Amino acid sequence: MNAFTDVDRSGRGPELLHYLDDAHRGLAAPKGVMRAGLDVPAGHDVLDLGCGAGHELVELERTGRCAFGADSSRLMLDASRQRLEALGLPVRLVRADAHRLPYADGAFAGCRVERLLQHVDDPAAVLAEAHRVLRPGGSLAVLEPDWASLALASEDPEAARIIADAVGGHVPHRRMGRELRGLLVAAGFADVRVEVELVVYTSVTELSHVISLERAAHAAWTGGLIPQERAQVLLREQHLLSESGAFHATFQRTTVAWARRPPATGQ
Repeated sequence: MNAFTDVDRSGRGPELLHYLDDAHRGLAAPKGVMRAGLDVPAGHDVLDLGCGAGHELVELERTGRCAFGADSSRLMLDASRQRLEALGLPVRLVRADAHRLPYADGAFAGCRVERLLQHVDDPAAVLAEAHRVLRPGGSLAVLEPDWASLALASEDPEAARIIADAVGGHVPHRRMGRELRGLLVAAGFADVRVEVELVVYTSVTELSHVISLERAAHAAWTGGLIPQERAQVLLREQHLLSESGAFHATFQRTTVAWARRPPATGQ
């Protein structure tokens, strides 16, 4: 089970909260891009669907929006509440399954969904709910990774591909970043725009902040995809390339998409 699929039952709550703190800092640039493209005027209601530890609820409030947070995890909602209360900000939180939201049709002018769709049972159903709770003309912003996009330079490209294919194997929808546009169109959204952040990594250490090659290699050989010895040779090669300054890996770390619920007929 991926820990973020059921945070409260994972037994890893403090670790996941620490991860979100690090991610909030590490993803500052794409988060800012996502935030800037959410076309909702100050004073209007915005739902942060899968609000996690509340970092973006704070940002929404600071930019004059009225932030509402929904999450399935009691632990995450407690962290959000503490963060908002510590800053003297309004607390508008609800524990809810993203597939069945307890809000009226057209309740929000905007909705943001960050790194949630990769973990849920049915991403299409979650986007259908986001569409429902947005008012006609309302704005949606989504951020997801594409774990299947890692590419490594190697003298053994087949082994590199096999190990790269094991990255994110525990994530239910590891290709979510590249599937966003199709899902948004299928859910009835219009004016869909997509931006991809392609990151170049020049050392194993730098890449390890996002992806562990050792973990991916272990998953590949224990899964019978590659002999252990060949995987270990690939790992040694990658560390030698890193030490010599010749390491090269690329990863589409984030896909940010914006869309609108179409205006009502006649508007």
